[in-house]
Amino acid sequence: MAAAPRPILVALGSEARALRLIQAGFRLARERSVPWIAVHVETSGARLTEDREQAEVWLQEAQRLGAEIRIVQAPTLAQGLSELTRSSRAQVLLLGRSRDRWPWARIGHSTADELQRRGLDARIHVLDDRREGAGSDPARTGFGAMVGTLAVLAACSGVAWLVPREGNISLVLPVYLAAVAFIAHSWGQGLALLASVMSALLYSFLLETPRFSRVEAHWPSLLFFLAMLFSAQAVVGLLHRLRQQAREVQRREGHTASLYLLGRALARGRRPDEVAAAAAEHLRRVFKVEAHLLFPEGDTWRALPDPGPLPDLPSPDELLPRLGVGERPGDPLEPLPLGGVYCLSLMGTDRSEGVLLVRPRESTGLPPDTWELLKAFAVQIALALERLRWLEEARKAQLESETERLRSTLLGAIGHDLRTPLAAIHGAAGSLLLPGDLSASTRRDLLTMIQDESLRLAHLLGNLLDLTRLESGAIQVQKEWQPLEEVVGSALGRLERRQGALPVRVELPEALPLVPLDAALVEQVLVNLLTNAQRHAPGQDIELRAWGEPGWVHLEVADRGPGIPAAFRDRIFDKFFRLPGAGEGGVGLGLAICRAIVQAHGGRIQAGDRPGGGSSFQLALPLDGTPPPPPEGAP
Repeated sequence: MAAAPRPILVALGSEARALRLIQAGFRLARERSVPWIAVHVETSGARLTEDREQAEVWLQEAQRLGAEIRIVQAPTLAQGLSELTRSSRAQVLLLGRSRDRWPWARIGHSTADELQRRGLDARIHVLDDRREGAGSDPARTGFGAMVGTLAVLAACSGVAWLVPREGNISLVLPVYLAAVAFIAHSWGQGLALLASVMSALLYSFLLETPRFSRVEAHWPSLLFFLAMLFSAQAVVGLLHRLRQQAREVQRREGHTASLYLLGRALARGRRPDEVAAAAAEHLRRVFKVEAHLLFPEGDTWRALPDPGPLPDLPSPDELLPRLGVGERPGDPLEPLPLGGVYCLSLMGTDRSEGVLLVRPRESTGLPPDTWELLKAFAVQIALALERLRWLEEARKAQLESETERLRSTLLGAIGHDLRTPLAAIHGAAGSLLLPGDLSASTRRDLLTMIQDESLRLAHLLGNLLDLTRLESGAIQVQKEWQPLEEVVGSALGRLERRQGALPVRVELPEALPLVPLDAALVEQVLVNLLTNAQRHAPGQDIELRAWGEPGWVHLEVADRGPGIPAAFRDRIFDKFFRLPGAGEGGVGLGLAICRAIVQAHGGRIQAGDRPGGGSSFQLALPLDGTPPPPPEGAP
């Protein structure tokens, strides 16, 4: 039986470097195809609640990337890690090195030394979190700074020598204090410490000179002088630290504002090109760089915004794995330099959304202190692209669901209405084909049934074709200015020829203006509404009236039927929708055709209640354009 693979062990704290440790552990585990464990050791010392909560956040992030998480209680960090390393048989232990805030705060390095002394059967790797330039500036502690320090001390000694001969040595102290403070501020604490020691030696030398030989209590004065020098150095160091912290707070406030503005701009994007334009603009303003989003298209890249000729980049199959796995040494989250440009992976929650290409305008490249904000920008851009992808997938899923629903509704609605007339036609035709003589009246009834059911089928198929053409734009609305009375009369005449006299009361004012409309389509709307009213209120009073208002002409068809519940007044215009308990009738296409025609005219249609009971359908047609002048000789 093969032995289980030895895992990778990653020690996480509450500091921000834990994210780099997580990425490094994930990368190493995937390269070696072994499991990995993220562990947080809680020592017996006092721990802040915020630190524990932040450590839990990092553990959850590691768990999302496939790590097994552990929380260990131990007296010391080294003991907890050593016990877990032995029990889990880890092959690699990843640690982080703290920033050198204080000499005793270098936990990562001292813990690594302690673990090495314990003889663990695991390779210990310390991920150094320090950046170049994070510590002292080499230019500040070089030869020039040393010469400057000596020059300042020489000048102070010259000033001290000018103290009056009465031997007032206390006047020397402020001079050296000011010098040490100046050196600490200008060239750092290291040279300030050297200046303090040299100032004490110079002060002691001055006490031994004949000018100040009469000063009593040399050693107490020297100790007091030295204490004041170190105190001044400490005060200047604290002020320097406070100034650095103030700069850091200001920098973070700027980063927060930049992220807020970027997030707001990305939220307005509705397409990838809009997201790319917003991202490029903010990156140019904040980092003074040219930025583009790269999307893989086969073996090439599609860049937004269009940068013209792209630099010589690896193909997507080569570059994406390098950004995802991190084959380069160091911080796996750092931008990948490629021939004068930098590439960052736009990694979403489940896949890469593309690559952020950054081209610095200066040959020096991107300074490391800008990488944190740049990576935060990349995360924001990736989330915006992922949101667009999810919205598009949701839209497609909704469209597919709606298509499937319409297909099922169509099959369910048409199935019965097709089978009924087909069954009647088949039965009538079969009866006509039976042997034997049929009476003239029976034959006429059977033929009449075949004709009526054929017309019913033709009407159903005609409605389907009309609605399909209207929605696809195949039927173009041909508007002409004409009297509304003619359209109403044509619709009533068409129904009377088909069904006989109808109980319709028509109210049309004489002062109705000409209306721009397609007469055939509006006639179809009136026929559908009147047929619908007669079906639901047979033999009842039907009212058809019209009125005008500035810019609009209104038509209303009202009946005395059962009415339409308020919850269904919008849905009745949907395709294939029928009211619950509607019984026999159409398949729910008549009102959908009415809405499509009215909307094609730029109008609106709605359903409501008729005073006294019943339903009311009101449609409004716009009076857009200029009507033609009346013909000559018209009254």
